[in-house]
Amino acid sequence: MPTIEELQPFIVEPREDLAAEYKNWLDFTTNEHKAILAKASIAMANHGGGYIIVGFNDQGHQLTSVAKPADVPEVSQDAVNAAIQRFAAPAFHAEVYAVPHPTTGVVHPVIVVPGNMPEPVMSKRDCQGVIAQNRCYVRKPGPRSEEPQTGDEWRELLRRCVLAGREDMLEAIRSIVSGRVEPATLPPDAQAELHAFLEQARARWADLCTDLPEAAAARFPQGYYEMGFSLVGAAPAPNLGELQNRLQTAHRLKMTGWPAFLMMNTNEWAPYPHEDFIEAWVGRPSDRARNYEDPAHTDFWRISKDGKLYTIRGYTEDSHPDRLAPGSVIDITLPVWRIAEGLLFAARLAETFQDVEAIAVECRFTGLNGRVLTSVNRDRAVFDDRTSRTPEIVLTSQVTLDQVRDNLTEFMHQLLMPLYEKFDFFALTTELVDTELGRLRGGRF
Repeated sequence: MPTIEELQPFIVEPREDLAAEYKNWLDFTTNEHKAILAKASIAMANHGGGYIIVGFNDQGHQLTSVAKPADVPEVSQDAVNAAIQRFAAPAFHAEVYAVPHPTTGVVHPVIVVPGNMPEPVMSKRDCQGVIAQNRCYVRKPGPRSEEPQTGDEWRELLRRCVLAGREDMLEAIRSIVSGRVEPATLPPDAQAELHAFLEQARARWADLCTDLPEAAAARFPQGYYEMGFSLVGAAPAPNLGELQNRLQTAHRLKMTGWPAFLMMNTNEWAPYPHEDFIEAWVGRPSDRARNYEDPAHTDFWRISKDGKLYTIRGYTEDSHPDRLAPGSVIDITLPVWRIAEGLLFAARLAETFQDVEAIAVECRFTGLNGRVLTSVNRDRAVFDDRTSRTPEIVLTSQVTLDQVRDNLTEFMHQLLMPLYEKFDFFALTTELVDTELGRLRGGRF
């Protein structure tokens, strides 16, 4: 499930796209406002999931946080789902989070619409001027919510539904048969090329950090994790502009509020061309006020035209010194979430390239020595002090796009087992991996 921290970028830097829609304050005591929300929610569900953010006014293409009028009731999760159930068939459950704006102080409701529907969602009743009965709505560039008109729009909608239905079927199969993913066959130099790319990208990050103080959050003084992916066999993008377009396509689906390979639109931290790569450094010093100055929100990433990806980030567990001593713990679920989110992004990017044979993977976790495996949110029981005596670990593997779609649980389990074993032989279960992947995928934005 997304955290308030992960959702705050949508409040601080509002920007409408296919997966994020901003609405002014809605009064769910009126049928019209229920219909407005329902239409947007139906379109989001058919798009693959997304956010609806309430309490913003569009003033000349500038989204502005506005206070809730005194006569408008609070936007509750019950009211949101009642509106959806009134107009949508089949009905689905959305979640509502109250996210404060750090400048205005306004608490904005952020509605998370799921994206794993195995059949198209349609409207089941009319509201004049807003929504029509027995209509299917999807998200379109603009962005706007309208009926699909072309064959391509219908095919994309049906493709999403088929994939969601396939995932349900595979989960049923996994409950009977415990499968093992066979590693994809790669050219002999593919893993070595990825490792060399990671070394060069890390050196570039270290060079950027040269003038920072030793204890700066962007240096990750307590350790970091890095992820590298290579789209093996990919025909290179012709130029950096085309690569940027492909990255934006892959980012249309977001699973957390601070996703891997984050693309901010603030000039200081937005992606930029460097040599023959696109890169971004969210840890870049700036006179501009920022809401985050901690290891988990000072990423660096770099991507090449031939489909090699690198990102480095500090631990979320080290970003709350008031609650957790930096360098002391690692959460039992976060490696699953972070590595899977990065891999799924690489897989979506691979769909924009031709001739991709497989994805080579290399992940590195540092600063592990002395950390205790725990559940920060206390939603999983971790007994005893499972402590790592290993400073760092490198995980490597390879996977096909079909395996990412069909057997992500098994692949992630195999990839991460060596990491978890460093914590006093902790045995990572497929149940933990499968449950957390379900939560991650269920939060498609």
